[in-house]
Amino acid sequence: MPLFAFPKKQEEKMLKRFHGLDRHKHSSMISILNREGKEDKLKSVGISLNSYIKTLGQEDAIVMETGIGSFYWADKIEAQGASCTIIDPYRFRIIKDSWNKTDKNDCRNMSKALWVHKVTGEFGLPEVYKPSQTVRELRKLFAQYSNLNKYICKLKNNIQSTLLDNGIVLSAEDKSSLLAKKSSENIFNNIDISDASKISIEISLDILWNVTEKKKMLTTEIIKAGEPFKKEVKLLISIKGITPLSALAFLSDVGDVRRFKTLRKMNAYLGLVPRIKESGNKTRVGHINKASRKLTRSLLTQSLIQAIDASPYFREFYEEIKARRGAGRSRIALIRKLCGIMRRMLLNNETFRDIKQSLYDKKINCYEKQLKEFKMERKRA
Repeated sequence: MPLFAFPKKQEEKMLKRFHGLDRHKHSSMISILNREGKEDKLKSVGISLNSYIKTLGQEDAIVMETGIGSFYWADKIEAQGASCTIIDPYRFRIIKDSWNKTDKNDCRNMSKALWVHKVTGEFGLPEVYKPSQTVRELRKLFAQYSNLNKYICKLKNNIQSTLLDNGIVLSAEDKSSLLAKKSSENIFNNIDISDASKISIEISLDILWNVTEKKKMLTTEIIKAGEPFKKEVKLLISIKGITPLSALAFLSDVGDVRRFKTLRKMNAYLGLVPRIKESGNKTRVGHINKASRKLTRSLLTQSLIQAIDASPYFREFYEEIKARRGAGRSRIALIRKLCGIMRRMLLNNETFRDIKQSLYDKKINCYEKQLKEFKMERKRA
């Protein structure tokens, strides 16, 4: 948040300079317009923007495209008292449809559009939502968490394919024992495979156990980083199947639920709404759009078995859609329903209607115990 806050109209009257900032890896191009909309300066700066940012103040408004580091620089700009707007270049048609796309033209187009938006108000800008610092930190941790999950899956698949290549098919119980560090040796010593296969499985198992341990540590760090959302987490875990981890995944994906005017817009953002193609009198409903934030969808899929039993309504809803449309569509429909309920719980500040009180008390005690341990660690540090 800016250190200096003014009402919107008052802030716009105070603005005298409008900056179009086109950031790149090794340098950035900046076009600066005055209050009359004429370009005062066009300059290039190096990798670091710190010296440029120090010259900014309450009379400056900056616009730049979203990208790696855009939120970091936006925070620094706003700390100087200037306003900063981050736009989506794929929705900014002036740049997207430009025939002569150069750094100079891009920054000039952005500064001109910002001047029109702030001074004349003729059109809006395709602004990108800027999450809070806590949400951004959680997203970084969850991105690493997803990477570890993918790597664990690859390692398990490698072990499985190596066994099958040697004509060995393990039962589900033996497979679990092989992958567990404590019981792996008993199973591993009793299978007849080639020396190369043994070396391959030994290395995969060793890496798997190490990565699994790192994943546990990362889970702890996620819970710790999500402490500012303690109140929201306590509400969401009142649903059976929702853990503090999945609650924080939902909160980090969505950010502020109030920014979505409708439930459908939130579900579309989470990739839970199917694509619809309509032509003439024909409407075709396609698959869900996976080019979206998918963390919530993937984590809730893993806990769906418990969530189905959270309410008789959930079970009836799931079975009815499963009978008509199949298991895949029924799972997505139930996740969509769950997200809608979680949104309403956060907006109304209320727990789940069909709460299992004894289970909820256990989850709350466990969660509060974790937070207490984190506080003790901070005091010792």
